[in-house]
Amino acid sequence: MIEIPEPIGKYDRFYYIIECLSNHKTGATVEEIAEAVMKSEKTIRRDLKAMESSIFDIDVIKARGEDKKYRYRIEKHAAKFRPLLLGAYEVLALYFIRGFAHFKDIPFMHNHLGEVFNKIDISAQEAERRSGNEFFKRISTLFILPRELGGKVYSEKNQLNSFELITEAAINNQVCEINYGKGETEKKYKIAPLHFFNYRDAIYILSKNLTNNENKIITMALHRVKNVNLLNEFFEYPKDFDVDRFFENSLFNFEGEKHKIELKFRSEIKDYILEREWYPNQREELLRDGSVVISFESEINMILTGWIKGFGANVKVLDPPVLREQITDELKENLRQYESA
Repeated sequence: MIEIPEPIGKYDRFYYIIECLSNHKTGATVEEIAEAVMKSEKTIRRDLKAMESSIFDIDVIKARGEDKKYRYRIEKHAAKFRPLLLGAYEVLALYFIRGFAHFKDIPFMHNHLGEVFNKIDISAQEAERRSGNEFFKRISTLFILPRELGGKVYSEKNQLNSFELITEAAINNQVCEINYGKGETEKKYKIAPLHFFNYRDAIYILSKNLTNNENKIITMALHRVKNVNLLNEFFEYPKDFDVDRFFENSLFNFEGEKHKIELKFRSEIKDYILEREWYPNQREELLRDGSVVISFESEINMILTGWIKGFGANVKVLDPPVLREQITDELKENLRQYESA
């Protein structure tokens, strides 16, 4: 039988208690904690005091409950994860993501991500000192990538505040009320935020729409959220919801009407079109003349029309007619602008 040295057992116990107290909204008593970790109440009191020292620097909240007993809890944002043991390629993957992601546009994400890499750098420096090679230093400088053009920039204070509040709501399973949309289309929604995802360099929120008890899973663009109000209501993650299946079987469930889009691309750019998936669940058909038709479902919006016009004469809209007309009208207007210049 292998004995775990007390220092290791003690710190492992600390992390267990931290996770436990951060998941109890009403807190736990010393007796309850002692029973859970099979230690004496005296030891637990000593542990709680140690957690507030410089080792962990965690604010343990102490309040007397209805039973007149003191209960302890920790705010979720203050809780620390267990020490993570990362392999070289796991660290490499983190640096790769940092190189591609536009985290600089989101200060609170950028700052916290910076702390993660500071900790990795400190560990890497120690590993280099012991081993004498610069392997980890090489990893940390491998992916230095330029910012891609066309990404959505989240620089408005309102957008950043909204993102932070909705993130907090998602972590705490808290319902929030938002104003969403532009101009006359702006509406008030009551949502349970479930996930965030990136699409075409913009951030989207996957939520359960609780407005008028609809309980429908919807997708909302972060840049269209005007303001957020956290409500004193909480939700449970829907047990029957499979997020992977959602993205496999259903295109993003935006509030706008979806259309079946059919586009025909010239043979000159066939290989370029076929080498990537432009829209989820797109279908491709290679024609005899070398041209290719791709079809998918989407809202008709600025992202779609701008993307189509970017191919110029190399693309033709086959369907729907409303999209053909919109693209034609916009191109005619562009021509008039140049003719009058």
